[in-house]
Amino acid sequence: MYKGNNPSALRSRKEIVRCFLEELKDTDLEALSIKQIMDATDLSRQTFYQIFDSKDEIIEYCLDTLFSDFISHTKEKTIENLCDAARLFFNFFDIHRDTLALFIKNRKSCVVQRKCREYLRDSRYIHYELHGVHSEQDKEYATTFVVSGMVAMLEQWIKETPEPTLNAQELAQLVCRITGVNEF
Repeated sequence: MYKGNNPSALRSRKEIVRCFLEELKDTDLEALSIKQIMDATDLSRQTFYQIFDSKDEIIEYCLDTLFSDFISHTKEKTIENLCDAARLFFNFFDIHRDTLALFIKNRKSCVVQRKCREYLRDSRYIHYELHGVHSEQDKEYATTFVVSGMVAMLEQWIKETPEPTLNAQELAQLVCRITGVNEF
């Protein structure tokens, strides 16, 4: 994947991602060709391979960008408990629901889950005290439990079509009720 900062390459990357997501709305990932993506961009296939190695790498890039935005967003907020974390998580990803739905629809849930765990475990996202969790090993397991549960709920929520039965706020409230935290 391209890591440089050449303005032309960055514009090309942005256009490739935009067209990829647009094409993915109507075409299954397996059936979507690099040629089809690049025809939509008016860029060459050579340009694609200078920036990305594969369609999966575009998904990785999209999720890295999305989670980087999420982590930046959470740094501006106070997260005192699991309810705060759930509220931030579901409100943020509600805005990006359509993009995540494209990946999940195309059997890339495992990538979404992996990226969630990768970014949420390495951030200050879960920094508050969890009840009865004291040792480092307990903290690792508790963090895995919380992140995995939130990601599974996110995936289930996104799969609800055409409209989810719960909104982002209601989903965050459900997390609070499940975990016995009454902060709303």
